[in-house]
Amino acid sequence: MLRDPGACSVTTVLGTCTLALVAGYAGSGKSEAGKLLAAATGWAMLDKDTISRPMTERLLQALGGDPDDRHSPTYLEHARPLEYACLMKAAWENLECGTSVVAVAPFLMESADAEWASRLARRCGRAGAQLETVWVHSDLESMRDRLISRNASRDTWKLTHWPTYTSGIDTGRRPVMSHHVIDNRVGTSRPLAEQVESIAQRMRENS
Repeated sequence: MLRDPGACSVTTVLGTCTLALVAGYAGSGKSEAGKLLAAATGWAMLDKDTISRPMTERLLQALGGDPDDRHSPTYLEHARPLEYACLMKAAWENLECGTSVVAVAPFLMESADAEWASRLARRCGRAGAQLETVWVHSDLESMRDRLISRNASRDTWKLTHWPTYTSGIDTGRRPVMSHHVIDNRVGTSRPLAEQVESIAQRMRENS
């Protein structure tokens, strides 16, 4: 039987599987980059929104809030931690089975937290997984265009309160851990697919 070249066997040498985090602001193009990376490597694709959005919407409604809320204390304190817990549990289960993972989420708080990054690296080490991080960089105009284009109700607050929302965005922000950067500004000279393929090649060489 032919073996999937993108998958790792539980009997292979430690370090041959990879956990690749794809992070960035809303509208940066994380999901597209994550899908391209998963397609280029054959690794499992786990997107936080895909995994947890129905749960988040029902939870916020049960708490008397707006199902599209992604900014209030109710979301940040009650829903967001569960979203990331679901995403990472799914990632660890794949890694424990020997399958490399592309995990897509903003990871804004997490990627700025050196202690979180250190814990993640240690757990990857115990799981025999190579840790890779990709930061999808964009500018405010490009991110706004993508949010308008995708027409998702969860972006309504961001677009309606754009100056307030963007006051908390630092386009020069980068993860504290070692990382790759993708330039996904509209009109950038190098296509997204080409940038992702280049990063995928480096990851394959490291795994």
